[in-house]
Amino acid sequence: MARGNNIRLTRLRNKLNEMANDVFKSNEYRHFFSISLTRERAAYYILERSHFHLNRRQCWALVQSKAPFDVKQLIWDHEREELAGDIERGVENHWVLGMKEGMTVGLKSRDFKEPPSDITKVCTYAWAHIAETVPWLEAVSASGILEIANSDEVVKGGGVARRVAKKLTRELGIPLRAQHSNREHVVVDVEHANLLMRVAGDHVRSKEDADMVIRGAADSLAINRTWLGLMANRMEHLN
Repeated sequence: MARGNNIRLTRLRNKLNEMANDVFKSNEYRHFFSISLTRERAAYYILERSHFHLNRRQCWALVQSKAPFDVKQLIWDHEREELAGDIERGVENHWVLGMKEGMTVGLKSRDFKEPPSDITKVCTYAWAHIAETVPWLEAVSASGILEIANSDEVVKGGGVARRVAKKLTRELGIPLRAQHSNREHVVVDVEHANLLMRVAGDHVRSKEDADMVIRGAADSLAINRTWLGLMANRMEHLN
């Protein structure tokens, strides 16, 4: 029985990693990363990303509210860093990191008080709907897969943060050390990517459980693919 479940978990890990890599081959991702950055385009992306990060806090909270106790603890550890930063490393919370990064392209703190675009609003509503309405294991997967897709150890060529960071440096001359949010995420999301499989190791006991994890991941990646694709369309019309 244990050997059978180990095989199931290995297959599940491989499938999730495959999905995280495949999304970068989609037309939407290819389009997004093909857009040449200007300061206006970068500012638009950073502002919308700040609302995405706020939505992540909402979704993880919704998942935590209905997850088993051990999973609540894992999510707590994950979210504490996002919300409070890492005092030992001298890293501020991720909202502040995003604001500081935005200042490199001319954004002001007041800009981050503006509401999200309709594109981001619709997509964050979709993520929140998943977090609130589907079974907890499926909801954990919907949030956890986004961490996997941003891990440089999983995604060949680097996750979104790494790839955006390279574009900001190459096209706008902004060094990684000044990209406070990207710099932090390329580091911490390597560890954050392990959360989903830690949960799966304790709670995936059947094919039905594994299918639930795959379903949550697939739905979340579809939203993320749509979000980046629509933002790419919008960015093309900015100077």
